[in-house]
Amino acid sequence: MADSNLGVLEMPDEVLTEILARLPAKSAGRFRCVSRALSAALSSDYFVDLHGRRANRPDRPRLLLTAVGSNYDDCLYSWRSGGEVEELMPDEFGRGLTVPLTKPCRGLVLVRSGNNGGYFVFNPSTGESLFLPDSEKPSKMKLRLGISSWGKPDLPYYTRVSYGLGYCAARKEYKVVRLFSNRQVEGGDDDVTPARAEVFVLNTPGYWRPSSENPPQCSVKEKDPAVFLNGYLHFLCSDGGITTFNISDETFRSLLPPPGFDNLKSVLTELDGCLCLCYGEPDSEDPIHVYALRDYKEVRWEKLCCVDRSAWSESERMLLNSLWIAPIGMYYSGGGRKIMFGTGSCKVFAVDPDGGDPEILFTPDDTMVGSCDANIVPVFVPLEESLVRVGATIEEMVSSSPTTEAWFDILKWLPTRSVLELRLVCRELRGMLMTDSFIQSHVIHANLKRSPRIKFIVDPRFGHYMDLEEWSQYGPYHPGWDLVCSQPCHGLNVGSCSSWDFLCNPTTGYCKHIAFDDNDGTFFAGRIGLGYDTEIDKHVMVHITYSLCPKMEYKEKNLETGYYELQCKLKYLDAYDEWDPIGPPPRPVAGMPPTFVNGNIYWMVDPNLGPVSARCEIIAFNVNEVEFEVLQGPPCNPGSGHMSILELQGELCISYSEHSRNTVDLWTMKDDGIWLLEYHIVLDELVENAAPLAVDPTDGRILLNTGWSLGYYDPRTASFETIYTQNWSLQSKFYPIVCHESLVCPLDA
Repeated sequence: MADSNLGVLEMPDEVLTEILARLPAKSAGRFRCVSRALSAALSSDYFVDLHGRRANRPDRPRLLLTAVGSNYDDCLYSWRSGGEVEELMPDEFGRGLTVPLTKPCRGLVLVRSGNNGGYFVFNPSTGESLFLPDSEKPSKMKLRLGISSWGKPDLPYYTRVSYGLGYCAARKEYKVVRLFSNRQVEGGDDDVTPARAEVFVLNTPGYWRPSSENPPQCSVKEKDPAVFLNGYLHFLCSDGGITTFNISDETFRSLLPPPGFDNLKSVLTELDGCLCLCYGEPDSEDPIHVYALRDYKEVRWEKLCCVDRSAWSESERMLLNSLWIAPIGMYYSGGGRKIMFGTGSCKVFAVDPDGGDPEILFTPDDTMVGSCDANIVPVFVPLEESLVRVGATIEEMVSSSPTTEAWFDILKWLPTRSVLELRLVCRELRGMLMTDSFIQSHVIHANLKRSPRIKFIVDPRFGHYMDLEEWSQYGPYHPGWDLVCSQPCHGLNVGSCSSWDFLCNPTTGYCKHIAFDDNDGTFFAGRIGLGYDTEIDKHVMVHITYSLCPKMEYKEKNLETGYYELQCKLKYLDAYDEWDPIGPPPRPVAGMPPTFVNGNIYWMVDPNLGPVSARCEIIAFNVNEVEFEVLQGPPCNPGSGHMSILELQGELCISYSEHSRNTVDLWTMKDDGIWLLEYHIVLDELVENAAPLAVDPTDGRILLNTGWSLGYYDPRTASFETIYTQNWSLQSKFYPIVCHESLVCPLDA
């Protein structure tokens, strides 16, 4: 039989490589599946560089755009001059509108997800993206109070940050750099926190680290990302100056702006291989000035053009009027070159540097994008075909290293303070310990078979808490108002004072105030509950209040008639939107802190309002289903005693204490809804009504708070061991809470 391949010419490897290098990135990437040899060849640095040169044509620029406005449909688009708009991919970056920030760095761009959803390194041509850790609300932009009440370090706090993406050719590394600063203070910088910079190297197991050199004193803005050009990142400062960062040796220097650009709200970009500054008063007919840095060493700026918008027709001015206008590239037309501009309302036009009318290149109204609102952020960046990989996440690198995974399994059992100290050992360890997977695993394992950790509230406004030993030595201190605080819920506690609520992690000192417009200053202990939704791995807060009358003169609660009216709101932590109103519970809630057990937040029902019941009732809120229901409580009635609802050993518990009888009864609800009297505690003397705080899993003893003393009750021996007693002469209560070993620190509440 004749060989079927006879007469077929074998294509030289060089020719095949040149052909594949001209394909779009996704098409070229598919050829990696043909064979191992071809996969290795197409993944090599040589081919990735060749593809970046061959697959992109300067005379036919392609743009990545985001549609801003009410018509936003959660999609990213691409557009090429002379072509149609194409839907690139769904916007799956985060909570809101995704904004492209930087021009491509070998195909990679930096994007920011709206509503503080964080920053991503993104390859638009392949769809790959990498979330940058600690970028939603960086730790340096949180008010950090430390983990002790006394001798806290003076941690730096910043209000401004600017990000940039660059490539180090010598090391073949992609670096994301962020520069922290505060607002400039007139009359000197003596009291201004020095600016600092951090570096994150892609595809390495490390974390954010300080730059090799500290930046000069400057002030940046998040809306002004750094521009990468010729091995340097360029940060535009609020005073008009430019701070440069050498991506290789990580040193800083400063550049002066063109004359007349001091303290102007200009835009810094790259144009035709040169650093470019553009200024034009937004939403006006003032001219647009464009300067290019022609001589980097001598800092010589050259005026490229001055676009006279007053000479445009009225229809052109109306169409191109925007809060943001900046050059986005060069446009080749009729053998000549024009400067291509983008606007914050998704318009693209080109102008001749020598003057003339604008050439309208793109408007979104007649495309699948639809009408766009004006915005002050860029909505266009050039799009390059690229096979550059964004790199692996820290979690992926941890799971791929047996050694790192072993350290993960060991360190998740340590106390919070030990883990925080270990974060300072090296960047690789810090990167692992800062991952969400470690934080979630730590809050579970670090609290197994561990005696309850007790903290005393000193001042919840500033996250001041003391351990028992510290309280006994330096205390007692009284906050000056009544307050309550919940049991720990997956690493966090929630509490209430007279006029505000608070969310806290006592082991780290984290504390967040929660204020409401409908708060009239009346202390109500049951108004806020905290739960955890295991399906989405997020905490959820539920706020319940008795409605105010229209004139806000009194609460809609009448003990004589039993009439009441409730309002209820819900919010997920780490979400930056407003509280969402939900339907109120079917029964009135009592003035005692709720608790969270196995997917439900539980409140006691107020027996003085609403329908009369022979037994106590409980309201259960399912955090997964977002639904209320009413449950029957144990066969006990408050009477002259004191009731509280809490979680003990993973079960819902009702505590009923009677001061007159020196007894505390603990009822627990089993899986079938049946209530059992688990403990009947008889004390020698009960000065006030007592309530349990926790059960020690190591020996089964019950931690009791009697209002003036704190101690452990041993059910086996019926003995009570006092561990702290408040001096009666102080005439003030103390507020002990049980907290988890936890690294959980929400972005916002």
